Amino acid sequence: MIRHQIRPALVLLLAQGMLVPAALAETSDAADPSQPPAAGPYAPVAGPEGMGSGEHGEPEGPDRFALELFGDARGSGNSIDALFALARIKQETGEYREALSAWEQALDLVREQHGRWDQRNVTALAGIGASYRGLDDYQEALEHYGQAVYVNRMNQGLHDSSQLTYLDRITELHALRSEWQEATQLQEYSYYVRQRELGEDAPEILPALYRMAEWYQRTGAILSARGLYERAVEIVEKHYGNDDIRLVEPLQRLAKTYRMERYPPAAAARREEPSFRITSGGPPPDRDLHMQQRHTLNPYGVGERALVRSVRLQLDHPDIETDEQVEALVELGDWYLLFDKWNQAMATYGQARELLRRSGAPEEQVEALFGAPTALVFPIPPAPNPPPWTEGIRTHEGFVDMVYDVTDRGRLRNLDITDAEPEGLLDFRLRRSVRAARFRPRFVDDQPAATEGMQYRHRFVYYTEPRQETARSDDH
Repeated sequence: MIRHQIRPALVLLLAQGMLVPAALAETSDAADPSQPPAAGPYAPVAGPEGMGSGEHGEPEGPDRFALELFGDARGSGNSIDALFALARIKQETGEYREALSAWEQALDLVREQHGRWDQRNVTALAGIGASYRGLDDYQEALEHYGQAVYVNRMNQGLHDSSQLTYLDRITELHALRSEWQEATQLQEYSYYVRQRELGEDAPEILPALYRMAEWYQRTGAILSARGLYERAVEIVEKHYGNDDIRLVEPLQRLAKTYRMERYPPAAAARREEPSFRITSGGPPPDRDLHMQQRHTLNPYGVGERALVRSVRLQLDHPDIETDEQVEALVELGDWYLLFDKWNQAMATYGQARELLRRSGAPEEQVEALFGAPTALVFPIPPAPNPPPWTEGIRTHEGFVDMVYDVTDRGRLRNLDITDAEPEGLLDFRLRRSVRAARFRPRFVDDQPAATEGMQYRHRFVYYTEPRQETARSDDH
């Protein structure tokens, strides 16, 4: 069993060394930057009361009271609160430059009236970071969110959970800049803070554990995600027993990692989207992990047992709705199909249909699940990369239209490209890629049947230079 543990010494070093903005480090009056400033008291004020701001005073989401608060604050002579409210109004309406100006004025007033370490600095700095994020200036946004974290730590402590909101924003910015190592370090530190706060084995840690595991899945660290889901199963069993319905979620998540190992996320179709848009897997998997996985035999039986156990828990639980039980059975049938267990897949699909009919569901509901092929894996090649330069580059939406058949075994056959724009750019790669597609076939009279003439349009973004545009116009 793989266990995931954050090494405290490494995380402590990371926390002390990262996100210490030069702008604050250079002006700090404290002899030791890891300690609160020695001169003067500071009040941990989260921001204007009732502003409707996010956790710890950071502006986020709609604020229906902002206009009233702005008027009240201005009328009372509280310039800082008035500027906070004004900045929030501008931010909500997408006027990021005006919001930035208001946040900066508020920050100046806070520092003049209360000093550089008052907690209201955190609110203003985070607001500035959010404004720069809205202006797509990720570097400035990172710098100001980093300053917000630094001041917050000086007031609340190195491992206080109040910083997590801002760390989430910084993680997002690193991801937008494709700085996956930095983003992962922040995610791991946030999880470590939650562990310190809630306990490693407490049931309350499960949401943070799932969040960390989802990040690992997004970044291709499937084995690390699997270790966390195994830990989640242990936590639920320890506190609630081996037959508790709360085991369903970690068991399903655990099984999914085995499916992802065989069919990486870039190949997994979104089942809820009929156009088969592809689930984003985030950045490419880490090379070392990818090599490790190539030499690791996928223990199919472990994932199967986890999924079977989750299905049994749902079938045996009196409070689980029939629709949820059917969905669990269909998911298990899909698993069997993808792992080439044809007989088990057909038997499980049959059990799902029988359960639906026994519950009195209309035949239309059965048809919705089994009346047409459903894409389980539909590999799509990546879109063309943008050029390294941006001057004069134009963005276009291209497409490739295809027609294909799905066999009664769920395989794609007789693929034909019927139209493409631009012709020849993605046709060959798409044709080669989708040959590996897997479907749940349609059923006629409860028997799998072939389907002919399936249509799909794949859309993608591509780039041209002005001279290419001229050449294309001349050709037409």
